[in-house]
Amino acid sequence: MKIRHSKKTWRNGLGLGQIMATLLVVLPTMAFSITFLIAYWNVMQVDYKLKLIANMAADFANGLEDTTNIDATELANLSTSVSRLCPQGRTIVFSTPTYNGTAGEISIVVEYTTPAADAYLSNKKISTRIQTYSYHDQNMSVVLTCPNK
Repeated sequence: MKIRHSKKTWRNGLGLGQIMATLLVVLPTMAFSITFLIAYWNVMQVDYKLKLIANMAADFANGLEDTTNIDATELANLSTSVSRLCPQGRTIVFSTPTYNGTAGEISIVVEYTTPAADAYLSNKKISTRIQTYSYHDQNMSVVLTCPNK
């Protein structure tokens, strides 16, 4: 019995169904995956910077012998330094510190809300918290906010 080999044309050789599947399923899925990964990468970079801000603020607070008496010039220097880490370099906003926590503990919370214009991760609140023991047996709680507008 002889096997016949027929010539393949480009139509049945490439497989129109495979081409359509690639165009309709694979390419949009890849495009979504890539754009989502880029958006996620940007958010993770912001999260990393918030952790750096919290660490810098905790170091600053630990250096204070009296947390109720903060030098305005030193606070302005800290604000300038940490504002460089905020997204788009916006000036960080400090809440009014409270002093009613556990004696000898300093609590710093840094917050950021992603912009509404972000396609996938819009209006998501990202925050980090660092809690440390004070070198000078002081206590303080403060929230720092990186504005998105």
